[in-house]
Amino acid sequence: MNENYEVGGYVESWCTKCKLELGHTIVAMIDNIPKKVKCNTCEGQHNYRAKSSEASRTKLKSSARKVRVKGPIYEEYLARLTGGDMSRARKYSFKENYHKDELLDHPKFGVGVVLAVIQANKMEILFKDGTKLLSQNQ
Repeated sequence: MNENYEVGGYVESWCTKCKLELGHTIVAMIDNIPKKVKCNTCEGQHNYRAKSSEASRTKLKSSARKVRVKGPIYEEYLARLTGGDMSRARKYSFKENYHKDELLDHPKFGVGVVLAVIQANKMEILFKDGTKLLSQNQ
């Protein structure tokens, strides 16, 4: 199953700075495959690298993360918040513990949804402007 990638689109890639598989923005492409990407967490640019198998180089990891960083990305954001009471979003604190699909309110990025708890002290959050890697349990 081949996905149609485009410059400015979203793809998951191994980040050489963060040492994690995270959301990236496609910066350059060769033959419909991402060549150069920019990490949405640390903003570092590097060649596209899939952490997993070679097959993952030609498709996105999950339909739940098909997010366009440039242009409107509210589709998934709003879908995750549907049925969720925005007033119940917890204020973000790096000292607190969060769980997958929990709403949190960050002072800079706004309301977000926990996509994944990567490690006991790291989590990937979806905000209006894209995904971010945040600390928890510090």
